[in-house]
Order: sequence, then structure tokens, then C-alpha cells
Amino acid sequence: MAIERHLIIHEVTVRPCGEWSPPTPSWIVVRVAEGIGYWLQGGSARELKIGDGFVATDSSRLVLRASQLGPLKLEFFCVQPQFLNGLITVAEGHKLELAGKNLAGQANFFGATDSVGQKFSRLVLQPGRENLTMRSALLQLWTQAVAGVLSAPPAEDAGHKLQERFRQFVAQMPDAELAARSLTELAAQLHCSERHFSRMFRAEFGVPLRKRQTELRLQRAQQLLTDIDSKVITVAHESGYRNLGLFNAMFKKRFGLTPSEYRQQNL
Repeated sequence: MAIERHLIIHEVTVRPCGEWSPPTPSWIVVRVAEGIGYWLQGGSARELKIGDGFVATDSSRLVLRASQLGPLKLEFFCVQPQFLNGLITVAEGHKLELAGKNLAGQANFFGATDSVGQKFSRLVLQPGRENLTMRSALLQLWTQAVAGVLSAPPAEDAGHKLQERFRQFVAQMPDAELAARSLTELAAQLHCSERHFSRMFRAEFGVPLRKRQTELRLQRAQQLLTDIDSKVITVAHESGYRNLGLFNAMFKKRFGLTPSEYRQQNL
């Protein structure tokens, strides 16, 4: 599936009685620009008027239907956290992944007079939709909308001091740093054994450290491959792989395409 460019405002018009679903799985923020739409879920419907909207997770199976009285114009932007390399901490990334699974088919709605709705309305009126200022504003709007997800408290623990230090440690560490560090370095920084660090990581995130690091490195490679001027071997090195053959094999195993095929599909 081709990548929908994220942090860019898109527009779509749905014919009367027509239906629309997001073109690619990602976090999405949607606003009604014209007409009346209906959020459909489980046999029920929620009316959305001009200025109303919602934020949905990357696993949401959402459908919007236009009123029979006229077309429905939508303005929306996508956010793909895996392409925010270095901006999201390890703990935040984990919370977002859990939200994507646990909130499937749901959405957080906002009205035209809510702060999120008002900010979105102002942004769509600004020129230069693809500059850094706009992308930064859209990212801020999204983080405001998902603040409840990111501020969710961690699961209760038995009060172990090292476990608490571990949680503080990963809460402050960018995912890019985790991908680049060795187990030895991570354990030394927390002043514990490698075995203990690995055990705490798996207990907190549900996957082994090595598996999480591999996923982060391959997500980084996805991002770098969108630059057509970068050679595949350069992408491999910048993603943490010194062996091109291993990089190609790992990438194809994860995404079903070689790096070259993935780049060609997503030009």
C-alpha cells in the first residue's frame, strides 16, 4: 500500500449519500468543511456539521457518509508516528501502539467551537500547506488531540525502585536513541545487568528489546527510502545495518518488498 503523505492537509469531496474511508492506515484528524456527514458505527450514526470533526487511531475502521441533501467536503491530515523518528520517546510510542489496538473503530470527536476544532479551522485558511511551519502546527494539533492517550498512567507495579527508574528512563529516551544503543550501553546507563534490563523491557512493552530495536530501525529505513537520492546501501547504514544483504532480507521479511521495490511503489 502506498504511503499517504502525513502532516499535509488533504481535501476530499463525497457525493450525496456517498461514503468515504481514510485511504491508508494511520492516525487521522478529520474536519467537515462543507455539508453534513454521518459517522457510521455498529448500526448507529453520529451527525457531523461544518467545523465538527474527530481524531481516530491507525486501526480504526471508520466510514463517513454524506447527507442525501448535498455533497460532503472534508479536510484531513494523517500522522504516522513511525515517521516521527527522534520526536517520540520509547514510552510514548508504546502508548500510541496500544491505543491503535485498543481503540479500533472508535474516535475522539470535537465540535466547531472546541479548541481543536477552532485551531484546525484557522490552519486550513493559512497559505503554504507544505512548509515547516504548517507541519509543526499540524503535529501540535494532533498531540493536543491525543494528549489523553499519551498521559495515561503506566500499569501499577509492586513499587520496585529499579522498575520505576526504568520507566522514567524510557519515558525520556527518543526511540531513535533506543534503536542505536546496544543492550550493554542501555544496561550500564541504568546501572543494572543486561539480563535484568531485558527482563524489565519485555515486561513493560511485551516484546524483546532486540525485536523492538529491529522494528524501529526498519521504520527509519522506510522514512529514508522516500528520498530518491539516497542509495539503498546508505539507507541501510543510516538505519543501523552494516550488511546490505541482511538489511534487504530483514526489510522484505517485515514489509513484503525489497527496499528497492518499496521505494518504487511509493515514489
